[in-house]
Amino acid sequence: MPLRSVSNAYLAQAADLAGNPGQQAAYDSTGNCVVLAGPGSGKTKTLVLKLARIMAEDVRAPRGAACITYSQECARELTRRLERLGLREASNLFIGTVHGFCLRHLLMPYGRLANLPAPFPLSVATQRQSDQAMRRVGDRLFGVGHPNKPMDLGRHRRSVLDRTSIIWNDQAELAAWAEEYEAELRRLGLIDFDDLVIFGQRLVSEHDWVLPLLQAKLPVLAVDEYQDLGVALHRIVTRVAFDGGVRLFAVGDPDQSIYGFTGADGALLQELGVRDDVERVQLQLNYRSASRIVKASELALGEARGYESNDPERQAVIEFVQCDDGLEGQAAHAVAEIIPEALAAKPGRALGDIAILYRDYRAGDVVAEAVAAAGLDFVRVDTAAPYRKVALTSWIEDCAAWCAGGWREARPQLRGLLDRWLGFHRTRIPDAQAREEAQRLTELLWSLRVEEGRAREFVAGVRAGMLDALMAAEPSLADQREQVDRMSAALAIGRALADLDLASLGGRDGSPLHLNLLTLHSAKGCEYDVVIMVGLDLGSLPWRNEQPAVRRESRRLFYVGLTRARDEIHMLYSGYVDTARGRMNWGRSPFLDELEARMEEAEGE
Repeated sequence: MPLRSVSNAYLAQAADLAGNPGQQAAYDSTGNCVVLAGPGSGKTKTLVLKLARIMAEDVRAPRGAACITYSQECARELTRRLERLGLREASNLFIGTVHGFCLRHLLMPYGRLANLPAPFPLSVATQRQSDQAMRRVGDRLFGVGHPNKPMDLGRHRRSVLDRTSIIWNDQAELAAWAEEYEAELRRLGLIDFDDLVIFGQRLVSEHDWVLPLLQAKLPVLAVDEYQDLGVALHRIVTRVAFDGGVRLFAVGDPDQSIYGFTGADGALLQELGVRDDVERVQLQLNYRSASRIVKASELALGEARGYESNDPERQAVIEFVQCDDGLEGQAAHAVAEIIPEALAAKPGRALGDIAILYRDYRAGDVVAEAVAAAGLDFVRVDTAAPYRKVALTSWIEDCAAWCAGGWREARPQLRGLLDRWLGFHRTRIPDAQAREEAQRLTELLWSLRVEEGRAREFVAGVRAGMLDALMAAEPSLADQREQVDRMSAALAIGRALADLDLASLGGRDGSPLHLNLLTLHSAKGCEYDVVIMVGLDLGSLPWRNEQPAVRRESRRLFYVGLTRARDEIHMLYSGYVDTARGRMNWGRSPFLDELEARMEEAEGE
């Protein structure tokens, strides 16, 4: 694509940054830069425009840039926004998760040369294969029904990278389990997703020759949601940036660090921000929430941040609601009272402007049952969802959106769908083959365009037409294939998504016509007019008797929920929780007690 079209698009939007000193400083930065971005502060817009400027002004093909994100959905949103500026993922622009970055740009080109102890060609274990191997080894080492948890094993592997350290061997059972589990995977010729980042870190840490090669190819590295990406990614970043000369642009918010159970640590971002060779920028203007919600969120956090609403006159609803009958009663109240009133309160407001947030999938089951009984369409994002969001399932959904009518307005762009398809190949394919595949895919998608149609017929057509052949030829897509299979199974007659039409499949990442049901963790990065938080009882959020570090993370999780709301936040509780030992009347969440008291004090001044 000609540089001029990219430049015109990003320059027109970049002019809007002039009224925000923080955004302008981040956009103008020329060296390593850390952007501390509060909720609703225009972080994604700033990052996208910065990437566009880098690609237009700072690098020339075949050199390029990489943007690492926490999740597939974050990558999807960045891709969409960049496409509107005329930029697409290509050989010199990578947009994806840390796992995808390590696989494509570290392990595939350099892993075999570095003699890493991984089976080549690389084949990533499916979730099922990983779970089965983990369980087999655990049962062999500790006996059936052993108390050790896979989550603890994963965190130990991700957060303790030096296998000779005291910390690694202090937890002897986890260390033994990890080493035997990895040996089991190698016997099967597999690695898992954690291995991708662990081996990537080893590669850049132990092999100096990799650094100039990476810098020559990707002289700029951007990282989104830095606080969620963990110590292995942090070591990769510090090594390639401060030893390898790759320019770093990192964005995040330690106050939204809510993945400690995976080994993430928000302090790593703060550590970057205090370096002398890094420019530190703070974004403090909130474009999302009404002023009262911004202030209430800081009171919930318990620490002043100085955030200000961009629209201080906008009115807000903040409501504490006690409901009988526990979670069932809370869900019923949300459906019968809050949602109808919210829809009526603002002309043009739709179900897609409303979200119900909860702690885990078990609470999600209760909420989903109430919503379904009321006949409301909804999208659910938690571990009980029919399939997990991975690059292939997101690509299928976007192809569905294009075929269901999005082709008329190029939303999404066909060229972007084609480029993402080519990116699924393990190695770069010759130009002639790339053109042939792009033509075949274009013809396939063109043939699948319908105004109305069943999602299962579309997915079957894409799989039979090209996708199954690609997945069979690419061992590195094995884990993603498992999720595509789950998608197909969920769409089958008699299954959970049997009635889904093509347009709805294309809108499963959020549709104006679908109520949003999400865990608090899944909601990070999202925003809605109206947020309904359920299960705000002691024993749910927070759990009882949490250690101080865990309690601080639970508070941040509560803060994340509050900061998703533009206009209304409804906090529902019952004063008790139902447990395996019966009903426990432990009262509502202490976070609610503190927030309500602090709000009364602040508003009474």
